[in-house]
Amino acid sequence: MVQRSRRKTRCLGCGLTPETCLCAALPRVRLATPVAIVQHNRERFKPTSTGRLLARMVEGAAVIPFGIRGLPFEPGPLLDPSIEWLLLFPRKDAAEFDPRRRPSEGRRLGLILLDGTWSQCARMSHRVPGISRLPCVALPAGGPPIWTVRTQHDERGRSTFEAALLGLQRLEDAGAVSVLREAFAQVTARMLHLKGKLRSPEVPAAWRV
Repeated sequence: MVQRSRRKTRCLGCGLTPETCLCAALPRVRLATPVAIVQHNRERFKPTSTGRLLARMVEGAAVIPFGIRGLPFEPGPLLDPSIEWLLLFPRKDAAEFDPRRRPSEGRRLGLILLDGTWSQCARMSHRVPGISRLPCVALPAGGPPIWTVRTQHDERGRSTFEAALLGLQRLEDAGAVSVLREAFAQVTARMLHLKGKLRSPEVPAAWRV
């Protein structure tokens, strides 16, 4: 748990309060698609970091910190020659994500997500060593996000978790993605209820349509 000044203690796993913590009920899902999350250093201990939540639920998902003062960026799994990484972010030069895309022979597609504020992620997409040279893909326009815990100033913006869901549903078994979506909806509903943005901590019926 982490104590935030003048605020309630929050769980470092799900970001909720101890009384509403969902960590014991969160799934661990094994995917065929490798997932890596490049996380801005200022995002590490924020209870509203959905990148950390994604890593909590997806087996093998790597969280790679960026921007720690005095420490060089360590790309780790991004150097794996067996994975053809795609950066999932709506950069200006991004092509629309085509689920029919196939990796080079002997390799498999992997998704890189950026975790931070919109401006932090935009800068990371250009400045993180090795990231700016990777193929960058963007999601087609979709419905409104459910993660409204943090104010979004750009209509293209999605939480890290929701961006991952939209990408993975084009590559993965529908059942595995559905499990992740349901768990994320439960955390989101409780978080919004804590912030007074939902009357009930239950998942709204509209989210299940």
